[in-house]
Amino acid sequence: MKIFKCNSCDYASVSSKYTCPQCRTGKLEAQEVSPKGTVFSFTDIHIAPAEFADIAPYTIALIQLDEANVKVTARMDNPVQIGDKADLDKIENGAYLYTRI
Repeated sequence: MKIFKCNSCDYASVSSKYTCPQCRTGKLEAQEVSPKGTVFSFTDIHIAPAEFADIAPYTIALIQLDEANVKVTARMDNPVQIGDKADLDKIENGAYLYTRI
């Protein structure tokens, strides 16, 4: 998984920006890290937006990556609990789809 890390401070993100939004001086550089992580938070969506109504109910989780100080918002394939281990299954239409491991 690609993250973007500031070369001046400890800021990191999964999205690229021209300059660091934290220190406002550093440039973000791409870095590959493992997509594995831990469920930090989650919610179950029962009434979904129209484009996702066909897959409701579904779970959205905030995954704390193991190798970086970055959290990723992901759709889960199964119900989860805080503290569960998770891994990236695939990226579909720009969305991270994770599975509980």
